[in-house]
Amino acid sequence: MTRNTVIQDARVLTADYLPNRMLHRGNERQVIADNLSPILEGLPPIDMLIYGPPGTGKTAMAQYVVDELQKHSPNLLSGFVDGFGQPSRFEVYYKLLRDMNEFVTRGGTSTEELVDKFEEKAYNAPMAIVVDEADQIKDEKVLYDLSRFQNAAIILIANRGDVFVDMDDRIRSSFSSIDEIRFKAYADDEIVDILKDRVKYGLRDEAITSSGLKIIASKSGGDARVAISTLRKAAQKAEREGLEKISKEIIKESFTDAVKDNRSISLKKLNEDQRKLYDVLKEEKQLPSAKLFQAYKQEAEEPPSDRTLRRYMKKMEAYGLIESKGSTRDRKYSLKS
Repeated sequence: MTRNTVIQDARVLTADYLPNRMLHRGNERQVIADNLSPILEGLPPIDMLIYGPPGTGKTAMAQYVVDELQKHSPNLLSGFVDGFGQPSRFEVYYKLLRDMNEFVTRGGTSTEELVDKFEEKAYNAPMAIVVDEADQIKDEKVLYDLSRFQNAAIILIANRGDVFVDMDDRIRSSFSSIDEIRFKAYADDEIVDILKDRVKYGLRDEAITSSGLKIIASKSGGDARVAISTLRKAAQKAEREGLEKISKEIIKESFTDAVKDNRSISLKKLNEDQRKLYDVLKEEKQLPSAKLFQAYKQEAEEPPSDRTLRRYMKKMEAYGLIESKGSTRDRKYSLKS
């Protein structure tokens, strides 16, 4: 059996691990908590749009605040939906009800029955609903549905603040008073602090130097997920080689691997329409938006509207898969190298 020379607790080194404290997001945490708190007194909560670049702690903070609130108010129900999975309206309500310990069967249950069950729960107990990757939701009616439940706090998470621009007018109207909370990219010193927390519980003493952490931070571009992934890969590589310390050379190699993995994960998350758009760009190298959409529609059986396609392109750009140049009218897209 291989001896653990570097890693102490591998779970702590994953980007999805929820730490006991959230560093450098105190103001944002307080705003989210303040917006949710009225619901505990039977008052309407304030819906929120949390937005910012990938790896800035948006999802983790939303989950963290909701979890903390539930510790003080056990009757608060919560549910989580990931829009990147392109869930149907049925799947959204099925997932929310299961999160709230409501057993429902897939077979023989209609979407409207699920909506009725959800509405009954929302009427009888306060709830907080987190919709991650809200700008990726395919069935926009879900967002309109959720906005109608006055006893439910809706927390939408996206990469951009203009998430409603390319959505139906009814949805824009429903969320017209939503509180927008921006999460900026982390500064290098903030990334170092986040990594130190992971090192403290995840690695053995003196496995990595402070200068090593600074190298990771400087390369991560303010993205904590990339930084944590780099740390994990560097620790794994050092351990495979039987080393007790993570060298700077290993860090540099691991960063390249982390970026590749991050891009691969983003590609796997693309829906069918986005994948086809990506493949067209891969073949044509660069195209104006009009020609790109036209080329895509020639291949698609039931293509979505240009409005939806623009929203999909913004998501792909936010995740560093493509890049664009020019104004909205003359915008050209290409794959990001």
